[in-house]
Amino acid sequence: MKKQLDQKTSKPIHLATGRGASLLDWNLISLINMIIFFAIRFVAPTRGFHTWRLYLLLWCTIIYSVLAILAQVTFHIIWCIEGMGWSVAHSWWVKLVGLARDQPSESLSVIYFLALQLSATFIALVEVLGSRLHRDSCWLNFSFGFEQIGYHLRVACCVLLPAAQLVVSISHPSWISLPFFVFSCIGLVDWSLTSNFLGLFRWWRLLEIYSVFSILLLYIYQLPVKFPYFVLAFADFVGLFKVSSKSEWPELSSGISLLVYYLMVSN
Repeated sequence: MKKQLDQKTSKPIHLATGRGASLLDWNLISLINMIIFFAIRFVAPTRGFHTWRLYLLLWCTIIYSVLAILAQVTFHIIWCIEGMGWSVAHSWWVKLVGLARDQPSESLSVIYFLALQLSATFIALVEVLGSRLHRDSCWLNFSFGFEQIGYHLRVACCVLLPAAQLVVSISHPSWISLPFFVFSCIGLVDWSLTSNFLGLFRWWRLLEIYSVFSILLLYIYQLPVKFPYFVLAFADFVGLFKVSSKSEWPELSSGISLLVYYLMVSN
């Protein structure tokens, strides 16, 4: 019972670091961080007999984070030795992977990256070795307090979730946002006919899965890759957009509200 409580209370902390690491930059390293975050979210156990899946993903997180940190540190050491004129540092594949930064020794994004990956590694280790570490009760008390804060946030999310879903559907009308609008209308009709407020949440599980698909699709479209014309045409048709300083407010509002909606429905 205590072990299950430990896993439940420490999960929000680990997911928070996963979110930060995945949203730090548009590259393959961050994309894999996001995929691992989604995987942990969906396989995190509510009962003890599913814990082996979580342990497997936690070990994948540890191994991947260590390799990413080593790759990042090694690359920037070589870059400092070779100097700013090192041709490899300006290659397209280096930027796509996520190793290149503007300045090899002064970029704050590298520090943020290393801090988040180290945090993800540490928390994953704590969860893997939880049966031993939680006996001190220090980490258990901290994670339990974090869980109590999360409980109040979940109550607020339940109240604000229908409004967030509606904002996602109308902030940037497109084929991608259409399912959110359709299910919002269905929920409102259900609520009005049955006077049951829970009718607004009837399709939340399907929309949670669909929001993951939408976020991944939007994230992949942000990668520094020169997509062929038919991909660009399809992306424009369904409503994908590039996030930049020239992005319009409806597009930014759509992306932010989609993330907020997922964080609400996943909690």
